[in-house]
Amino acid sequence: TWPRTDKCHITAPAENIQLSTLTISSVQQLKRRRHKILLYFVQHLRDNPANIMVHLSSLLLKKYHGGYVVLRLALAGHKQANRPFYRIVAAYNKRARDGKYIEQLGSYDPLPNIYNEKLVSFNFDRIKYWIGCGAHPTKPVAKLLGLAGFFPLHPMMITEAERRRAQTELTATGAEDGPREGQNVD
Repeated sequence: TWPRTDKCHITAPAENIQLSTLTISSVQQLKRRRHKILLYFVQHLRDNPANIMVHLSSLLLKKYHGGYVVLRLALAGHKQANRPFYRIVAAYNKRARDGKYIEQLGSYDPLPNIYNEKLVSFNFDRIKYWIGCGAHPTKPVAKLLGLAGFFPLHPMMITEAERRRAQTELTATGAEDGPREGQNVD
């Protein structure tokens, strides 16, 4: 079954730099034509291992498997009426959102608790492993990992914060001025 643990893993980040190097241990087992592709990357990037980024790992795995990378880190819904709760899982791309998954990597509770906190839990070691195996995080998971400091902030988080800030400033100035002309006051 795929993924095989002896084929792909990622080393720990050095000096708070994001996931930087990819280690492939069993090059001998690659097929002959894929072996040449992998050796090309290893020979040209051996001098500076910081050049091998996480996105390159997915390219290597795509070449190794001869197709598309099929893993994703996604939110899987927990079925309960009127109570959203999500598991952060590693799953195949072709599976349904709430379908069968490979491994649960965390959880996310979007409803605030009594302290007005939204609870998120991650297993960062396993997330590093699955990213090293070529899994791509979906947009909601990338946003949560950005807020946790694992990835850089997602660009949509910055634009959403700017929109909310502008909206609150607009409503604050509108409340100070009182009702405008043409508005009905009940």
